[in-house]
Formats: sequence, structure tokens, C-alpha cells
Amino acid sequence: MERLRQLLQTHAGRNHAGLNAAALAMAAGAHDAVPARLATPSRELADDGRHDFDFLHGRWQIRNERLRRRLVGSQDWEVFHANQVCQPLLGGLGNVDDFVSDWTRPGLDGRFLGMTLRLFRVDTGQWHLYWAGNHDGVLEAPMVGSFADGVGTFHGTLEHEGRPVRVRFTWDQVSANAAHWQQAFSDDDGRTWETNWHMWFRRLDEAGRLVHDDAVIELRQYTTQPGRRDELIDLFEREFVETQEAVGMHVIGQFRDLDACDRYVWLRGFPGMPERKAALTSFYSGPVWQRHRDAANATLLDNDDVLLLRPARSGAGFPASAPRGEGETATGVIEAGICMLDAAAEHGFLDRFERELAPRLREAGAELISVYVTDPSENTFPRLPVREDGPFLVWFARFSDVQAHHRYEAALVADAAWREAVARAIRDGLKQLPQRLRLAPTPRSELRT
Repeated sequence: MERLRQLLQTHAGRNHAGLNAAALAMAAGAHDAVPARLATPSRELADDGRHDFDFLHGRWQIRNERLRRRLVGSQDWEVFHANQVCQPLLGGLGNVDDFVSDWTRPGLDGRFLGMTLRLFRVDTGQWHLYWAGNHDGVLEAPMVGSFADGVGTFHGTLEHEGRPVRVRFTWDQVSANAAHWQQAFSDDDGRTWETNWHMWFRRLDEAGRLVHDDAVIELRQYTTQPGRRDELIDLFEREFVETQEAVGMHVIGQFRDLDACDRYVWLRGFPGMPERKAALTSFYSGPVWQRHRDAANATLLDNDDVLLLRPARSGAGFPASAPRGEGETATGVIEAGICMLDAAAEHGFLDRFERELAPRLREAGAELISVYVTDPSENTFPRLPVREDGPFLVWFARFSDVQAHHRYEAALVADAAWREAVARAIRDGLKQLPQRLRLAPTPRSELRT
């Protein structure tokens, strides 16, 4: 933040692009200590747009995709990462961020650093956004605009390779813990636009870990080509974990099915269905998937066994997980118990499960960690189909090792109360015996024992 103060103080006397010294001095005096999510004045105090950037306050991890050459028809994208801290100013009329990347600008030494100062003008109801980078230390002319229907659009004019171009910033896909920004240029007075920079923002907590909101999850069962499961796992864990999370998903866990040598099972979460559509669109149209999709698809026989689920009750979803594994061997077992129901049984089966089945599972030795039911929402990304033969209830349980799961299996077989409870459930709408998957976490699975 000291670097930020110095930069702002340098410009405070210039009144550059309408920026006044008082605002800059306020920015320079911002506190260094920033909590993960900063408190700001209540939206009830004013609803004129001055709080539209409140979501950005706090700490963020950012995935950048930047077009190397602009306005020449190139599709050569470079990917780099950054961290950012944003804090409010002027009682909510502005904010300032400190952007620290791992990217080195061509021809320069050291990491690329930047900052944006955002100020809300009460008289116009518009935001003015001012960017500066350590490549030249100059505050650029402002981008001016506002939010409508959850999307922020800002326009301005900048210089590109010695000539002026129109510039557009767009903020969208905004949720409590994620957001997306993109920059586009036009050299024909706005008739056509070329997007040249994406930033996907993911919130960090005070420990520096991603904050997740999994209102919707997918349980995905893949059948691989014979003998190619480990090939898919290696590719997935090398290329598809952080890159999916960077665009708004949460890769919850990856597993080998212990009873099917060619089955790979994994879970991912989303803040909601609109965010799911946006995140999947971003990932599957992005450079990482385009680069590796042929290799991934070559390992697969089937990838359409997908359940779209939501927590059965408030608090019934997965608890916060330990930090993701980094290559160590995982010894535990996760059980996924899949109950296929008829439509008439859907609403009453959760109560039956909690009353009659869950106690028997616990008595046999299961540590139940979550319960999910079918999310009835329309699949807004039909390119990836989901099963429609439900509804379903799915429980997840944890075991310390394979031997503990064997003991649990034996206890259930010997438990007459379990058998009777399942028989009653089948009479009342459970279509078949629960399918129970024994899942061994892969080295980089977040969900593990």
C-alpha cells in the first residue's frame, strides 16, 4: 500500500483527467489492514448507484486472460494471475484497489502492478474509473458509466499504438464471492468491438483461501476408455482444477470409484444457476479447455451421467474442506448414496431419510457429511446434459479407510432395522435399493478424510 500512496501523491497535484487532490489524498490515507469483506454504508442510505461497487471490497484472487496483440484479428491469449485488495473511500462514494500480478510486461523488469481509483459522482449518478500501472505511473483518462440489471458498462477513449481507440469496460457475473471484468477496444467508432482482456475474480478469506458458495452442485460420473482413468486424472488435476475455479466454479472433489476400474467421479459447485451458466460458458469457450479438450475427450466413453443437486436443507451441504491436496496419497473413502425416487415420494422422502435411514447409517459407522436433493431448475447449459430420470436424494459419508467402510458394510448387512427401513421406503416411492459408490479421493481432491 505504500507504493500506492506514493503513486497517488505524485498525481495529487496534477488534477489529471478531472481528478481532484482531495480525493487523491483520501485514497492515499487508506488503511493498510483490510479484512476479507469490508463493511460499507447501508444501501438503505442511498440507492442512486453509489453502492454498486460494494461487492468489490476485500481480497481477491484474479485469473487474467489477455490478448497479446490487439485489433489485428489475433487469438493468441496469455494467462497470468494476480491478487488484489480493494477498500472503500469517502464513505462509500469511491474505492481504490492495489493489483499485484505475476506477469512481466514485455521489455520491462519486475512484476506488473496496477491500481484503479473509482469515484461516484452524485450529480450525474455515474462512476468514473481511473487506472494506473507501474509501466508508466500515469493515471489514464476515466472510464465513465454505471450499472443496470446487474451489469456495469463503462466507456472512454485511450491511446493504442499511437492512435485513439474507444474502450469499453464490462462488469458482470457478480455474486457474493465472484465477479468478471472484461475490456474491449473499437477502432471504428463503436460499430464493432474486440474483447482483449478478461479478469475472473474469486474472493479470498483472511487465511488466503478461496471463499465458496455452493448453492448448486453437479455429481459427475464419467466412464473412461479401458485403462485410461489415471491418464484423465493426471490431466484433470494438472489443467482443470484452478482454471475452473478461476472462472467461478468450485471443484469440490475428484475420486476413483473403487468398484469400477474405469469410472471417474467428481463434484463441482456454483453459487447459483445463472452463475453456473456464466462459469461454464467462460471455461468451455476459454483457452485452457480449447487447448486440452481433445486429450480429455479421448479418454472418455461416457460423460453424461450427471446429477444437478442442491442442499436438502439449510446447512445440509458440504462443510468447509481442508486445503487441497498436492500430490499426497489419500487413504480415506467417501460414500455417495444415490436414492432414485418417484415423483410422488420426492417431498416426503427427505423426512423419511432423516428419521429412518440416516440413524441406521450412523449406527453402522458412517460419518454423514451432507445430503442433497435434485435441483429442479432448467439446465441453462444444455451443451452438458444432466439426468432427468429422477428425482434423487444423495447422501455423502466419510470413512477413515477402506477397512472402516468394510466394517460399515457388514454392520448394515446384519442390521434388520436397516433392511426394514429400506423395504418401507421402496413401498413408498424409492425406485430401487440405494446405489452406494465407494470413492477414493485422488491426490488433489479437496473433499477427503
